[in-house]
Amino acid sequence: MAAKLSSGGGGRNQEEAMADINVTPFVDVMLVLLIIFMVAAPLASVTVKVTLPPA
Repeated sequence: MAAKLSSGGGGRNQEEAMADINVTPFVDVMLVLLIIFMVAAPLASVTVKVTLPPA
């Protein structure tokens, strides 16, 4: 959890918890997962030959 330092009056520093979510690691993970699925999707489509009776 990150802390935000704010300069208060009287020369004292007060630490407050940041309520903002850091989205950069989330975006990085999502891009890696997107690339993995884009590579794996064509490999997962296996063609199976089916012999159908004549109509």
